[in-house]
Amino acid sequence: MSHPNKKFNNVQEWLGVPYGTSNRFQKAKIVPFESNHEYSQSGPASVQLTDPAFLNSDKGESEDCLNLNIWAPDNVTEKLPVVVYIHGGGWTYGANSQDTSDLSGLVASGKVIGVSLNYRLGPLGWLELSQYGGKFKDASNLGLQDIILALKWIQQYIGSFGGDPSQVTITGHSAGSFSLLTLLAIPEADGLYKRLAPFSGYAARYIPAWWAEELADKVLKTLELTSPEQLLTVDNKSLIDAVNKVLPTDVLKRGNLNTISIGIVDDEFLPNGILKAHPADVIKSGTHKNVDLIITSTTAEASWYAANIPDNVDPKTIENVIDEMVYDCHIPRKQAEAIALHCGAGKDSPLNVRTKFFTDYNFTLPAIREARDHAQAGGRVYQLSVGPVEGSPAYHGTDMYGIVGQTAPNASKEQINRDKFISQTLLNFATNKYEKLWSPVKADQLNIKDIGQRPYKGTEHAKTVLQLFKGIARP
Repeated sequence: MSHPNKKFNNVQEWLGVPYGTSNRFQKAKIVPFESNHEYSQSGPASVQLTDPAFLNSDKGESEDCLNLNIWAPDNVTEKLPVVVYIHGGGWTYGANSQDTSDLSGLVASGKVIGVSLNYRLGPLGWLELSQYGGKFKDASNLGLQDIILALKWIQQYIGSFGGDPSQVTITGHSAGSFSLLTLLAIPEADGLYKRLAPFSGYAARYIPAWWAEELADKVLKTLELTSPEQLLTVDNKSLIDAVNKVLPTDVLKRGNLNTISIGIVDDEFLPNGILKAHPADVIKSGTHKNVDLIITSTTAEASWYAANIPDNVDPKTIENVIDEMVYDCHIPRKQAEAIALHCGAGKDSPLNVRTKFFTDYNFTLPAIREARDHAQAGGRVYQLSVGPVEGSPAYHGTDMYGIVGQTAPNASKEQINRDKFISQTLLNFATNKYEKLWSPVKADQLNIKDIGQRPYKGTEHAKTVLQLFKGIARP
């Protein structure tokens, strides 16, 4: 049963709708929709080490977390396009119950149905265990498998809420965007979506198979376990703590070429892997050129770390920044020195130079390349660069309220206007109103729409970044 939304009086909602169920480290199975149940409270978030108040979940956290929130306009008279939101949080935190996952603002337009989903996080969703076989044979990218199961549920049941299953647009932020673009390389996901709109996440930064297996081995040793079967009964806090002990404490070190982190595993060559190719190669190949894209980045993504955890990521010297480019990112030294100058070496602090480098390396560069590759393969793709506004620097996450059609707390008028542009862009994209968007990227021409205050012109900056990073891999 639906209930009126508390923010918008023309929106109905179903909260905490189960879409799947699973035992620990097992592939989930679909749960049928029960229309007569009460859906007045958001379901549990995935287990994580996060302040419950941050998650805004009515039922706290649980391993049994596979649920959806669904919003629909009042009095739907025809099947509407569907917008599905996948939350971010580095594959370790977040929930569909947060304000930045609340699609009721988009749905209040009367033009779309909104769905926000939970998936397993941290080691429960992303610890690679398939190498052990047996009970763990399917334990590869379980969080991604959850997302695919949710999309299958949507195909089967969204018509009951007024949605058109043939018109599904998937959007998300950060880890959610990395995840949604990865769907392009998973045959099981084919046909489950029409359009993709990733914000600050790309077909990049995949965990290499060697590190995924090493991480599992190190976790077992940290917990002093003699068999992977013992992971089935370890308490969640100990399991999450063990992963965190193994990962680099400097969080930017987790985003270099080797991606020493936890997240999506490049499992193409593992026995039960679900990826059939590298997603960036899939984009380049044109096999999914029929999937329309919006690709977005902000102008100061990684500066969030300098602003919020400076002691954790301060390199102390420019020499250390350059050495990191050389040894951790495999950039030739002369090229690294040129990139450092571009990022402010000699004028700005080593901390700011480092975060500017990681903004370009982990965000700007893959955004440009993937937009260009999709266009050159014959696909339609729009690129957006989000700049700062009064009260909201263009850090990673600055656009999250706009994506879902909400107003950020204490937002300035400038931020409200910028975020409304983002919301309207997503609505126009999801409803096939392409004539209301800017010109797409062309096979032989970059074209980036700039919004917010501008530290640079997006298209010109993109040309500079492509030249500076020429020949540099960012898998």
